[in-house]
Order: sequence, then structure tokens, then C-alpha cells
Amino acid sequence: MTAKSKGKGNVPKFNSIVDQNDAAGFVLPDSLPCSEVDFPVLIRRRSRANWKEIVDESDKWQKQLEEYQESKKELTPKPPFLKTEADYIKDEVFVHLIPALVEALNKAKIWEAFTREKCFFNGIDHVVQVLWNNNPRYPCRKESDLHIFNMPWVRASLKKNPRPFYPKSWLWPEEYAATLIQKTVRQYFIQRQEEVQEMRDFWRKLEVESQNKNVLDANPLLAKAFASSSHFKK
Repeated sequence: MTAKSKGKGNVPKFNSIVDQNDAAGFVLPDSLPCSEVDFPVLIRRRSRANWKEIVDESDKWQKQLEEYQESKKELTPKPPFLKTEADYIKDEVFVHLIPALVEALNKAKIWEAFTREKCFFNGIDHVVQVLWNNNPRYPCRKESDLHIFNMPWVRASLKKNPRPFYPKSWLWPEEYAATLIQKTVRQYFIQRQEEVQEMRDFWRKLEVESQNKNVLDANPLLAKAFASSSHFKK
């Protein structure tokens, strides 16, 4: 008991009553400077690396590096014997065809051909008109800028083979047109097979041989060259 009482006596006693004079002298400030205010810090969870973003960024930099290396290479002109049909189409055909297609699409948008089921605008006629008027070999045509039905060769062609009053796209029902398109696409993919191409070449050769039988019999060298597929023009 004595030890407990001695332990209690060592603890300081706090007065619950505050001096009224000290409380009256304390006044809260109107504002505090920002340097003295401790704002709470929001702890955010660190996001994990996205592998797809890393791969896309790496591909982007790799593509830029390849483009830079290609731009620094000196373009060497290709000799004439190495030029292919693809080079001719790219350098001679697409240069004039692509602008004509773009203009035809813009005209179709003006005519609302994409939303109307039956439209007076004909995209193929417009492409032909643009190509004929902008032919670089005939710069005088660009000045006249004729409509396709005012061109002399078109008038002569329509006299021999006049067009029907209504195009087939106006007369065919949607189901029949879809069936015909699917049939044409399937036919294309079948005919491009190697076995089918070989069979078609055989029938072509047989037809030409039957028409020129006397010539081939008289000239064995010509018959031998004709038998080779490399000398046969498809």
C-alpha cells in the first residue's frame, strides 16, 4: 500500500480549470501563410507498365528510324530491262487514275449517290470524262473540258451500240444483284487457281491450233514454240 501511494504521488496533477485571463488573451489569426499550412499529400498507386503501349511505342520509333534511313539512301535509276509491269502501273497509270477516282467520289457525295438507291450520277462515266480531258498527251482537251456525251468518239460509239433507257442497277432487285456479285467473286477466285489456269490454257491452245492447223503443220519450229506455254499469249 505504501509503494502504491508513493507511485501515485510522483504523477503531476493537472488543473482542469484554465485561467480565464490566459484564455481571453488568445485570439485565432484570420489567415495563415501557405508555408505554415501542412496540406495533405495524396498517395497514388503507381500504375503498372502496359506491355501493349511499350510495343506500340517501340514499333513507332522503329518505323521512324527506317523512314529516316530510307530518306538518306540515294535513289539509283532502275535500268530499263529491270522495270516491271508494276513499276509502269505505279509511275504511269496511278498518277492519273487516283486523282480521277478522288474527283468521282467527291461528285458522288454531292449527288448523294451513297444514300440514294437510284441516282442519275454514273461514276464510271465521270472517271472516263476526267481521264480524257486531263490526258497529258493532249493538253488542248483541258481547255475545252467536254462532257462525256459531247465527245466525238462517245457519240460514234453510242450510235452503234445505244444504251438502254434505264441501267441494270435500276431494274435488278437487291437480292438478284447480291447473288450476281457473289457469283462473280467466286468465279474469279476459282479461275485464278493454278489447275484451272492450266486447263484454260489448254483449251485456248487447242482453239488456236484448230484455226491455224495448216500453218503449224508447215512450220515445225513454230509448232514447237507454240507448244511451250512461255510463247503463248494469254
